[in-house]
Amino acid sequence: MKEACNHTKIRFWGGLRTIGGTIVSIEYKESRVIFDFGLIFSPDTSMLDEKIEERSSKIVKDYLKLGLIPPIDGIYQAEDLEGLADPLPEERDARHTAVIVSHLHLDHMGGVGMLSPQIPVYFTEDSLKLYRSLEVVGEAVKGHKPSLRACTYNETFQIGEICITPIRVDHDVIGACGFHVQTPDGAVFYTGDFRLHGKNPQWMETAIEKVKDRGFDVLIMEGTTLRGIEERKQPIIADRALPTSLVKEASIAGHMMEILQETTGLGLFNIYHRNIERLKTMLEVANLAKRKLVFELETAYIAEQFLGKRNFSVYLPANTKHESIIGTLPGWKEDLMSRYETVEASVINRNPSAYLLQMSYENSLELFDLHVSQGVYLHSNGTPLGDYDPAYHHLINLLNMLGVPRFLAGTGGHAIPQHLKYVLERLNPKTLIPLHSFHPERLIPDHGRLVMPEYGLTYVLKNNELYKSNG
Repeated sequence: MKEACNHTKIRFWGGLRTIGGTIVSIEYKESRVIFDFGLIFSPDTSMLDEKIEERSSKIVKDYLKLGLIPPIDGIYQAEDLEGLADPLPEERDARHTAVIVSHLHLDHMGGVGMLSPQIPVYFTEDSLKLYRSLEVVGEAVKGHKPSLRACTYNETFQIGEICITPIRVDHDVIGACGFHVQTPDGAVFYTGDFRLHGKNPQWMETAIEKVKDRGFDVLIMEGTTLRGIEERKQPIIADRALPTSLVKEASIAGHMMEILQETTGLGLFNIYHRNIERLKTMLEVANLAKRKLVFELETAYIAEQFLGKRNFSVYLPANTKHESIIGTLPGWKEDLMSRYETVEASVINRNPSAYLLQMSYENSLELFDLHVSQGVYLHSNGTPLGDYDPAYHHLINLLNMLGVPRFLAGTGGHAIPQHLKYVLERLNPKTLIPLHSFHPERLIPDHGRLVMPEYGLTYVLKNNELYKSNG
């Protein structure tokens, strides 16, 4: 059995110099919390391309050997570790462990299905509601069905003597939060992912005040947008203002409208449907443009769960139509199609300019059935996101082949550098640990200490101070 520790130990298992994949453990006596537990999306380096078939019965072992999940003792079940000398299985670890998840982006929660089903996984109530919807539409995590529990913003819950308080922040997915983690030795605030240019910047301002009121000793902060010294030589200056060049969530509808007003053909859009605010935006745009909004079935299901029955139709792609004909249509699709008007390509082709149609990358071959001449493709943070993903080039090539112009019409979910520095100055921590960034060293506190942690080392929080362990 793993022995309990009598002081607070902090270890870093992922996310120190990557975008996403943040995994940090905080341990006190016989209890431990881990946040987050995501997977890093790196198609250019991952051995698991779409041509290698994953082995569901050995997925935990395979992911461990590939380095996709960390070898943490006490979180994987023995059955999944058969033949491995380490890590120690959950059944042989005496510690009470829980995983807490800041939000439902795959780089923060995509690995929770690898955990032993005996490990509780905490989502905020909004995140849990979203995950239940994702399960229905086929977007559950790989691996085991996680043991999910709900936590509430600003309500403290305990794992042994560790107290955790979820604190709401604004990100481009519903349910996002940071965590205030308190032990008898001190307190840590983990920001999760956040931004100040969304529709709810007041959430982060409120979070700052709540965290300062509670008190904390260590700030673990995301730094996604930080750039290296070769790209940005000047120091980062705190500034709460929104630059005119920065696309705000609230301005996306207007930007889309400007494009659609110049479009005489079909309006196509690609979004990430975990962003509920963006679903609202598409409803607004369709109404202003006097076009019929058509969601894909998966998005329509999620939209109804969070926004109620609204004025949109659902698209019937060729594969779904075939499922309906041969009687293999999933029940949730059949039920949804009974409540909403279903629209096929042939119907849209009668009057393309009357429609605003969702077109995810996965459904791109549907473009061959649609009259897309004079049309436009609004790329609004739907996958593929950028040229680091080979699929991005495939999408560009397809649209070019069809003669469909593509416009970027979205905004990111991460605070820009001057906003990061603004939040840092407002919080004014004794110790800052930046991560979730290719260049975390660029976020430098004006006061307090900057710690750049290393994998494999243990850090001790004692008497409200952080130390590197000597053993």
